Parts: sequence; structure tokens; C-alpha cells
Amino acid sequence: MSGNTSAVLDVVSENADITSIIKDGKEISVSHNDCSSLIQSASIDSFSTIQDIENLSELNVDENTDLCIKIDNPQKHLETLETFITFRITSKVARIEFSENEYVVRRRYNDFLWLRQKLLECHPFCIIPPLPAKHSLIGQLDRYSKDFILVRMKALNVFISRIVQHPILSCNEYFKLFITVKQPDFNLLRRQRSNSDTKQVAPSSLTHATLKNKHIEFEKIKTYLNLLVEKVNAFEKISNRIYKERNELMVELQYFYPHLQYWANTEPELAKLLNSIAHSTVKSLSAQNELVAQYPNLIATPVKDFSTYVDVVQEALQKREGHQAIYESSVEELNKKRADKDKLMPGGQPVQAQSSGFSLWKQPTSDEKLEKLGVTIPQLTKKMESNQDNLECANEQLRSDVERWQMEKQQLIKKILLDFANKQIEYYEQSVSAWESARNRVSQNVAK
Repeated sequence: MSGNTSAVLDVVSENADITSIIKDGKEISVSHNDCSSLIQSASIDSFSTIQDIENLSELNVDENTDLCIKIDNPQKHLETLETFITFRITSKVARIEFSENEYVVRRRYNDFLWLRQKLLECHPFCIIPPLPAKHSLIGQLDRYSKDFILVRMKALNVFISRIVQHPILSCNEYFKLFITVKQPDFNLLRRQRSNSDTKQVAPSSLTHATLKNKHIEFEKIKTYLNLLVEKVNAFEKISNRIYKERNELMVELQYFYPHLQYWANTEPELAKLLNSIAHSTVKSLSAQNELVAQYPNLIATPVKDFSTYVDVVQEALQKREGHQAIYESSVEELNKKRADKDKLMPGGQPVQAQSSGFSLWKQPTSDEKLEKLGVTIPQLTKKMESNQDNLECANEQLRSDVERWQMEKQQLIKKILLDFANKQIEYYEQSVSAWESARNRVSQNVAK
């Protein structure tokens, strides 16, 4: 057995390289998912070949709007304590609140995190678009590699475009500063602490299990989102399994060519037939290699980004429930105080406390209690009305944002599925073409 293996290796070394047969000269590269391999960071000049984004239609950006923003031109910065990437942000503006028509600034990923946090603080009732994950989704990608930077740059463009298209977020003052202020002044701005930086109890941290009046409209949305998450997770799980199996299949397919070549060399009468099959195997393998190589951009990253967006919508619903819990709590407290007042009023049959013995503490009289309630009830009424206004604002804003998200969701799912289907068709067309060519050659040789 070892002798046959060495003979095969000798034949492979003597024959032409497999990659010379592959269409367009593409190499066969099989991913073994070896996490133990170390990845070297790219050099400073590694982004010189990354082209600026010119085709804004791919990002769903309308150049004819009053605010058009694109992110491109990544640059790597080496400092004493850290290494980071910045992106150029070019904004073309036609709004009266801006003093210039075009702004060009550079921002790093942490600056985008700061912007999103400010939007969350300023607009608690809005669905704030998610940012891409801080680190690489695929373990083999270094966060300073070209592939990872390109994926992040595209995701940041999507994040900004969603803000631009939002009627409220696009007018936020922090967003305006983000796209206009030069880096030194922007760094000073980031160091400033606002009043909202103080710790407060977030509405979403309250328990929602005790909600007395669940909103039917938003309960339906919650149920739908839960089902959607299950479906997306199932789709992602199956896709990952197919991706893994195709990787394993590619490893096995690579052995066809050298074995068939070795066979052809030992039997000249069958050489043409065997060479035809060997070449078709390589072409089919090349098509499958291209399909597998496209998986991260085709399925993994888009599905992960979509799931993150769904999570953001679910968080917004939880915040709305938090505001409802606060409102219901204030209503309950107000009703309790009003009931206490009714009991103290004439004819209210108040419960008289029986005094047994001498007491150092003077018990408040009914008049004193009524006087105190006369001050407390208006305050609670004002608080309840404020909470009601907040809840109504949350309802209206969430309805609008969910409707906007539903429209974008349809486009995102459609694009993911269409890209997936088109790539499958492309792969099978190339594979069928390769094997049809082999079949025709075999048929012609057999006929002779």
C-alpha cells in the first residue's frame, strides 16, 4: 500500500500542476478549519489595493437625497499602546442646519460605538440600528486583514445608511457632530460626560411578567419575532452543516486527479478517457471551491447581521414593556392613595386604630393624613400622566420603526435567498458543463 502511495506522488510531481487546468487559473484551496494556525497581521500598506466605494447603489444609498454618506478608504494606525483602523466618512449635505455642503472626517470603530450609545440615550423609543460585531465572525480572519476590513466597511455603510434614512435619528445633534467634527475636537467631545451618563434604572431591567394589560399589537410582533428567530437559526444551522460537508468533500475530490493520471500513465489505451474525467473532476472541484469560498459573504455574515437586527427590534419591544410597567405601577400607586383618601372622607368608614396604653409617638390625625394626601395625589397624578405620555410616545415611535424595519426585512431576506440561489445555479452550471464535456469525449472515443 505504501508503495502505491509513493508511486502516485511521483506521478503527481511529474504531471502538470492541477491549478493550470482550473478555469481562470484559480487555485484549489481547502479550508481545514485549523484553529491552531497563527495569522499574521497585515502591514500598513496592505489596504492600498482596497478601492474606494464608488457604486453607492450597492449600499442602497440615494445620492439625490439631502444627506448622502459613504464610508471607504480604510487606514491602519500603529501607536504605542494600540493598533486600529480608521475609515474615511464623506458626507454631502443639502440641509440648512449644516454650514457646508461636504464634510470629510475619519472615524474608528469605537467612534461608531460612541455614536450608537448616544443615539440610544437620546432616543429611547427608537429602534437603533445594530453595529457589526467588534471581532471577526470567521475565526480564520484577522481583524486587520483585507477581507475582514472590507466586510466591516460594508457593514458600517449599512449602519450609517439606516441612520440617514431614519427621520429622527438623521437629525440628531450627536450624529451631526459625528459626520462633521474633525478628529482632535471629536476626541475632546467623546471625553465629555453628559447628564445621561449617570446611572439610572433602565426600563428594560424591570420585570415584565407582571404586566396587567398586555398590548395585543405588540404581543403579536413579539410572537412573530420569536418564530422568525427560530427559522433563521435553523437556516443558519443547516447552511453551516452543508458548508462543513462540502469542505470535507473537496478534500476527498482532490485525490481523483492524481489517481486518474497515474492510471492513465499505466494504461495508454485508456489515457484519453481517464484524462477527460480527471480534467472534468478538477473543473467541478474548482466550481465547488468557489462556492465554498463565497459562503462567509453569501450566508454566514448576512444571516448573522440579520439576526443581530432582529435582536435590536426585540430589545426595543422590551423597552416599551418597561415603560408600560412603569406606567401601570404609577397608576396602581395613584389608585391606592385615592382609595386611602376616600376612606378618610366623611362617610368613608375609615378603620380606627385602637390605642393600647401610652405611646411616645403621636399618631397623625385624619385631617393631617388628608392634608398629606392632598399634596401627594396631585404629584402622583402628574407622574402618572408623564408616564402615560412616555408610553404613548414609545408605542407610536415603535409602530413607525417596526413598519420601517418590516420593509427592510423583506429586502434583506430576499437578497440573501436570491444570492444563495444564484450562486447554487452558477456552481451547478459550471459542474454540469464540465461533466458534459467529459461525457462527450468519452462517447466519441467509445464510438471510434
